Amino acid sequence: MATIGTGAEAPALGMTLDDADGNAHAIGEALSRGPLVLGVYKSSCQASKTAFPFLQRLADRYGEAGLTVFGVAQDSANVTRSFARRLDLTIPILIEGPDYPVTLAYDVVATPTVFLIDKDGAVAWTSMGFMKPQMNELADTVARLVGKEPEPLVTDADADVPMFVPG
Repeated sequence: MATIGTGAEAPALGMTLDDADGNAHAIGEALSRGPLVLGVYKSSCQASKTAFPFLQRLADRYGEAGLTVFGVAQDSANVTRSFARRLDLTIPILIEGPDYPVTLAYDVVATPTVFLIDKDGAVAWTSMGFMKPQMNELADTVARLVGKEPEPLVTDADADVPMFVPG
């Protein structure tokens, strides 16, 4: 099994999942606004806990330019709400449920696995685990896709964050 790679057509774009508050989100509909970041995670994963504040930062920076960021939780709604609260996340976090439809469709083998999907439905960027340079690569790619000037997502102010956390 291998994770869906860059250039592949993103699967499961017709899927609709509820967030932790019961609101339905159609994954593919987000592409009508612009690119989409899907971050598949497990709340017990340290790499997920490290990565998601940066995904929130990405949403805050480029949301008005058309970027949508969805977390995709491999946890229950209660655990997901706690995860979001502890990390001050406001991005929608979708609940996969026990069948793990997104995890299976994207062949996720470790968490977090992050996919950037361009408006045309192609995977434009992907990563597994957490590395600071990868977060900046993601930000640069998003900036290019939404027509903004790239700027680092990870800065010197993030010196307390480890360079690498395995997924």
